[in-house]
Amino acid sequence: MKRIATILLLLVCAAAGAVRWLDVMYYTDLATGFVTWGSYLWRYALAGGVLVLLWLAGWMIPKTSTALKGQSTAQGMLALLCGVGFAALGGVYLAAFDEMGRFELALAVLYLVSGVWMLLLGRSRFTPEFEAPTGSALFGVAGTLALYLLTIKRFGLAPTGIARVNTTLEALAALVALLFCTAQLKSAYIPGGKSARWIWLSGMAAFLFCTCLALPSAVWTWLQGQSALRGMVESVCLALVGLMGAVYAFTVSSEEK
Repeated sequence: MKRIATILLLLVCAAAGAVRWLDVMYYTDLATGFVTWGSYLWRYALAGGVLVLLWLAGWMIPKTSTALKGQSTAQGMLALLCGVGFAALGGVYLAAFDEMGRFELALAVLYLVSGVWMLLLGRSRFTPEFEAPTGSALFGVAGTLALYLLTIKRFGLAPTGIARVNTTLEALAALVALLFCTAQLKSAYIPGGKSARWIWLSGMAAFLFCTCLALPSAVWTWLQGQSALRGMVESVCLALVGLMGAVYAFTVSSEEK
């Protein structure tokens, strides 16, 4: 029952993403992020409505799950894919080294650290028995610092505002990705902890915001030549985190054995 509910909610998130694609293509000013038809509040109502459904369904998920205590090929594959993506993102940043400020340089280095962390996390998910990615959780904490900086960048340095739907959803995507990766970090070192329900909820929310709602505007803006490659790769990496959240949620929703 829990797995079926998870599949249905993933489809609901994907449907919301399809609506978002159409909205970005036809009813959004890419230069400003303002909508050109209807109220911007309807856009937030769509995201909020799906988020409420996720929160209600989350009470069906047990606090512990065997999917976090042993081998999971699906989780490992997505973590490896995210590792490659973040490593590539760090490389894209460093390719413009001469034009970067201190904040961007710190972000580039932390993206490389995140890439290594995700690769180590992915490797640990292929072992038959539980194995922590590293000997200390400090490296895992360092692996999430890039998302802290990205959240600050999108909320504090970008021209956000409640009426700017594109930039607001991008900022929320960074925040939700941070929440999921923090929960994921805890489960990577404390597999028996009661974190399965929070991982399910934050993973589903990451899929909703990072993959379904924020990615369409990034892709369409880039295709129209109004954004740099760096921003596009950044959004793709967050979309990969959203896919990893969906995979974690799907595996966690399996029956406890």
